[in-house]
Amino acid sequence: MTLETFRISSHLKDIIGRDLVTNEFVAIFELVKNSFDAGATRVEIEFDPHDRTIAIIDDGSGMTAADIRDRWLFVAYSEKALAAPENYRDKIKPAGQFAGSKGIGRFACDTLGRELELYSLAAGRSTIIKLEIDWARFEHDSTEEFQQIDVTLSPAKSFPPIYNAATPADHGTVLLIKDTRQDWDEVRISRLRRDLAKLIDPFGTTKHVTVSTWLVDDERDFIDGVDGPVGNQIGDLLREKTSRIEVVIENEIVHTTLFDRGRKIYALREPSAYDELNECRVEGQIYFLNRSAKQTFTTRMGVRPIEFGSVFLFLNGFRIFPIGEEFDDTFGLNRRKQQGQARYLGTRDVIGRVDVTARPKLFREVSSRDAGLVEDARSRALYDAIRKQMIFRLERYVVGVNWQDSRDQERDTPEGLETDKARERVLAVVGSLARSKDTEIVYFDQDLVRVSDDPDQITDSALKAMSELAQNQGDARLLRQVEDARRRIEELKSSRQEAQDTARRAMEERQRADAIISRLEQQAAFLGSSRDVNVERVQLLMHQATIHLGHLRSAIVNAAHEVRNVLEAATATQVTGADDDVEDLLASVRQSARRASVSIASANLSGDRLRTVLSFAPNIRVDLETDKVHGDLLRFLKEYFEVRLANVPDMPAATFEAASLSLVRDFSPVDVAVLIDNLLDNARKAKASKIDFVTSRKGQSSVVISVVDDGLGIDERKVDPAKIFERGYTGSAGGTGLGLYSVRQILEGMESTIELVGDGSRADFEITLSGEAS
Repeated sequence: MTLETFRISSHLKDIIGRDLVTNEFVAIFELVKNSFDAGATRVEIEFDPHDRTIAIIDDGSGMTAADIRDRWLFVAYSEKALAAPENYRDKIKPAGQFAGSKGIGRFACDTLGRELELYSLAAGRSTIIKLEIDWARFEHDSTEEFQQIDVTLSPAKSFPPIYNAATPADHGTVLLIKDTRQDWDEVRISRLRRDLAKLIDPFGTTKHVTVSTWLVDDERDFIDGVDGPVGNQIGDLLREKTSRIEVVIENEIVHTTLFDRGRKIYALREPSAYDELNECRVEGQIYFLNRSAKQTFTTRMGVRPIEFGSVFLFLNGFRIFPIGEEFDDTFGLNRRKQQGQARYLGTRDVIGRVDVTARPKLFREVSSRDAGLVEDARSRALYDAIRKQMIFRLERYVVGVNWQDSRDQERDTPEGLETDKARERVLAVVGSLARSKDTEIVYFDQDLVRVSDDPDQITDSALKAMSELAQNQGDARLLRQVEDARRRIEELKSSRQEAQDTARRAMEERQRADAIISRLEQQAAFLGSSRDVNVERVQLLMHQATIHLGHLRSAIVNAAHEVRNVLEAATATQVTGADDDVEDLLASVRQSARRASVSIASANLSGDRLRTVLSFAPNIRVDLETDKVHGDLLRFLKEYFEVRLANVPDMPAATFEAASLSLVRDFSPVDVAVLIDNLLDNARKAKASKIDFVTSRKGQSSVVISVVDDGLGIDERKVDPAKIFERGYTGSAGGTGLGLYSVRQILEGMESTIELVGDGSRADFEITLSGEAS
């Protein structure tokens, strides 16, 4: 039996280099992480498009020849992975030392260029060590063993020339990547800076380390947006213009503090439910950006928040990609928001970072460096803690307080919290937290979380929340506030009931008084129309006249029917033979019937006028001797429609549109009223529900009134449209044939006309009135 060992092909270089780290930005990020691991406070990246080189300079601890030989050239060796658990916390710096643990990040140099020169000066040493690698030599023959391909390690007199950045003074490293595989111009470097800002310090809060980029350009010394330190100046915006939650999970305790636009609302302490996180420290800051904060963010950053990213995850100070990218939904926020837009936060609503400090291998990053954490019990617990302890708790406040006030979207200060309704919403949120016996409320804003001074603004839910909070805190002052509020509410209810009873009695008295006043006003209106005669006598005469007028109208209608029957019979009678006496008698009957018909039509018109006079008598002053007035006829019509024709039972709804016109002339209000009433009665008989009188101007001295109703119209099989204005001609069995005849007679007396218009099937009329039109 013989013992054998694995042989490693030179192709391994591609597997853990270009095939693994395919993104040039991630490759530079890996090399920057190595600088951070070396304790650098300054990392500078210089691009020379002309020479096709990239130089990465840091002031870290540097390496000796032995360090390079035994560690850097030792594939998959990682000091971070070998760090002892008991001293690991001492080795981690705030920037996140020991960011990786696989020992393969150095092969990202192959992704960026075909050759590498590494220069390093270790702290306390005076000799610069130079390592030269030609990555192409590993690609010639995959049957060659990886460890048999030589690289050159030797002393160097100095660091290579750098145009913009300063080379290390006492210690540090320079990576000079030659024959770059990508073209680096202003656009690509600008994008790199944005990604570096998110990868290293998305919110501009890191102060102890600086990362800068430079582009060698013979014509320009400094290119804005390309040269200089990388970072974001939005720290103040996020702290002062947003609602934010800060959470620390450490030593099996969860510490939570919530702020609203710079104002501290509450602070909690509670046991951690995540045993998987006991060996690490999790710290998160999650921010909710309302519309105002989003606009400010876009103005300052030149990019919308949704495009910048959402909640970024950092492990030992370095970002886990792609968590937090625009289209990433690792925490399931967007899937949840689809269930209720107004109840849940999505990735476009929040932004933030979560920092995890943990020993090596506690959390494992996917080897490709762009697929997040390896899924296991710890990563699932971490994601659940981020959702429930950070995002959902912030969501409870935002939805319960901020979103209940539509104007809050436009505010960048917390003054909206000062209203009683806002205080009650804050109290409801804090009170709900107090229901848990395991939750200790360390702090709450006593100016906000208090009972309103106005009993009307105090609700049962607010008192319940305050009581729960007081019991959680053991706060006697809060309990007294609750009891005082309850007492004030009872007093208010009692006094309000008494006031309501008093008001009801006063209202009843007022209604009785109003009824008496109304009757007196009506009596005064009648008296005002009859100064010189006894009022009761005039009213009695009017009543009697109305009764007799009804009898007169009935007699006229009956007589009209009889006369029409006689005329029809006389006309239809055919006389045979030569009886001259009978023929003379029939002619005499026909002539008498026609004279009677004329008299009846005149009596009918007089009856209509009398009825109108009686209806006007208590309310309008008309010279009954002349029956005429001089004024605006259209204004009279408008008032007549509004006062006399409003809501008349069993009649079509009538409207009059004067179109801002006027027509000044002499007219009889009685005749005009009779004219309108007859047209309304015709529309009623045609089963119309409405009738419209619309005015328009015609020439300089005339006005046209179009009369249109929605009735049955004219049945030309039964009615001849050409005869409808003739005396005695009617289209209905119960008609007298006098209505439209009276209308035409009145208009002819006013030197005006009426015509039937339309296609003949409609009963639409056009009245032309003369006068002084304007």
